[in-house]
Amino acid sequence: MLSRRQVLGGLLASGVAGCASDSNSVYNLFSSTVSRRSRSSGEYPLSAEEIRGLPYATLGLRVGDLAPAVVVLATVEGGELQWVSADHVSFYTSGGRLVRTHGLDRDLAGTRWLAGGDPLADFARTGTVPPRGMYYEIDLKHADEKAIAVESRFDLVGEETLMILGRERLTRRIDEVATMPAWRWKTRNSYWVDAQGGRVWRAVQQYCPEMPPIRMELLKPPAA
Repeated sequence: MLSRRQVLGGLLASGVAGCASDSNSVYNLFSSTVSRRSRSSGEYPLSAEEIRGLPYATLGLRVGDLAPAVVVLATVEGGELQWVSADHVSFYTSGGRLVRTHGLDRDLAGTRWLAGGDPLADFARTGTVPPRGMYYEIDLKHADEKAIAVESRFDLVGEETLMILGRERLTRRIDEVATMPAWRWKTRNSYWVDAQGGRVWRAVQQYCPEMPPIRMELLKPPAA
């Protein structure tokens, strides 16, 4: 499980930052700057001003009822973004959706689209609510937990304004009721999609019954 230590770690790849970074110097910078506790159980360990001042793309993240953490973009490969903590826990996102993890008790080992790609990306691009369907499979790290089919039903909740680091973001919230027939289990995942540009600013996902929901909030987007 993600440690309660709210230490920022990782580094931003040069292709995103626009300049090369040395991993040791970046790690030392974050360790010395962010190794303090969160100001309260519901707040990030950094102030909005400190987060805005970091020269790295950052993601706010909370696993279950643990205190919020700030993680940093490490790599971008094929549209998949790797966000890393100083505890060496990695969260991989694509189009704002969590698709893999590494370092948790119950890792999401992979996400595979069965046909047509992620319906969330289609919604972000067109604004059209996807029909109900079997869009993807997930793998967990155990050999007997592969190719778990996920049936998705989407509900458009409506427009919501988020306040992120003191700035308002007008979004359209869409919920995905994800059912895993093999587990006889379902969950509700929520995504807050920018009303204009289609960027996912916030997401709450749960990928298996044994893991609590993971809340992700884009604090500082990567450079184009």
